[in-house]
Amino acid sequence: MRNRRRRRRRAKEEAEARAKEGEPRRILDVRVLRRSLHGQIRGYYLDAISCLPTADLNSTLARGLLVAGHCYGPLHPVHNILLNAIWHSAAFPLRPDDRIDVAVINKSIIARLVQRSLDGLVAALRHHCPRLSDDDALWHLRLSGADLRAAVSSARGAAPSLVRQTESEAEAVFLAAAKAARHPKPAALALFASSVIPSVGRDAVSLLNSKRRLSSADILRLSAMVLPSPLPDELPHPPLQERFPAAFKLIARRRKLLVRTYRQWVQLADAALGKYARQTAEHYQLHIIYGIGALQDDFDMDESYHISFMASPKDPPSCCATSTEAPVVFFFAEALYPSGSEFSEEDITLCCMIQPSLTEVDSCQVCLTENVQVDHPDDSENFGGGQYCNIDGIGKDLDCQITSDVDYRCFDPDRDIDFVEYLDQDFTSYTSASPWHRRHKDDIDSAILYYCKRYTR
Repeated sequence: MRNRRRRRRRAKEEAEARAKEGEPRRILDVRVLRRSLHGQIRGYYLDAISCLPTADLNSTLARGLLVAGHCYGPLHPVHNILLNAIWHSAAFPLRPDDRIDVAVINKSIIARLVQRSLDGLVAALRHHCPRLSDDDALWHLRLSGADLRAAVSSARGAAPSLVRQTESEAEAVFLAAAKAARHPKPAALALFASSVIPSVGRDAVSLLNSKRRLSSADILRLSAMVLPSPLPDELPHPPLQERFPAAFKLIARRRKLLVRTYRQWVQLADAALGKYARQTAEHYQLHIIYGIGALQDDFDMDESYHISFMASPKDPPSCCATSTEAPVVFFFAEALYPSGSEFSEEDITLCCMIQPSLTEVDSCQVCLTENVQVDHPDDSENFGGGQYCNIDGIGKDLDCQITSDVDYRCFDPDRDIDFVEYLDQDFTSYTSASPWHRRHKDDIDSAILYYCKRYTR
């Protein structure tokens, strides 16, 4: 009996030791899964962004894409992104005076879209299959290429055609996904994904598959398709600006700073394309900047910049009737800190076409260290970021901050009550913790100035 107890105790200790040894490996495997899925979903976003017409992407579709264009839904992830963005833009349009129309998507915006989409995918899959753990859900999503339909089929061990659900069941799944992903209108999205897309999906997908790039007319046609049903009623609330004047001043200042910064990046891209045209006689126009990184010196001062962007040919190829139908091309550019007030061609040290990886982000040593997602050329090109690296899935996880530039850029003064309340509370905490601001309570403008400088998110 004593020997039996001793053997059991020894077996238990050995099992615990094996579990402890396996824990770091399990954590590492989960991080690899997440990183791989981040890269996969990021590729879907680049694909979707490249399909949209430039004018609409940078104006009427910006909020729908950057705030609500999540990749979960009943279709392929790219189609979900496009239809979710087009639907949200049409259903909850932002007034023209409230828009910031600019051809820039900050690096943190795509990172947040990717993370929130993944959160929604995991929640939806676990709602379909409640016995799955988060790690199991990640595994099935990785096997299925972040396609929810295929992931459900994988988890259930059944063919996709055999995985069926009622409209109410689908609505519950997408409501869980939208809440987990912090979608701005979870109930409306759940209704849209469960009732509207199934009825118009075939026609919408046929249109999307027939075009390498959508036109503004295509966007109008798709908008008409996806808005046939009434939206869930919203509870009215008093005007936000009257209740939170300090938060609105904060937002106005941050938006001014963003406009100035975005214009600088557009100047950089235009200068790079100008130099590229002078060197190659090939003329392109900017579609969108989607990756920006600053390389700093020993004193934390910006020394040079790396950007990745998309551009379309000004002269359409023979296969396209107009330049707006021509497929976009991906570019990388490096620029020195401008000698004057604006970027010029003399500041550009490199501008070249690239082939972005749709599964992982290739990066230089500096951008990798700073966790900046900028698509780079391969190691055959010379640029100032240091040794070329390939992220192997074991790097830092994406850092999705509480607020992002997109919250300010796409701010809706009538609907973004949660954002306004958060800013009001955070600003109050900031001023309360500062002895100087406590002594100068009436100097709100100075407090806002210092807050914006300190909290650059």
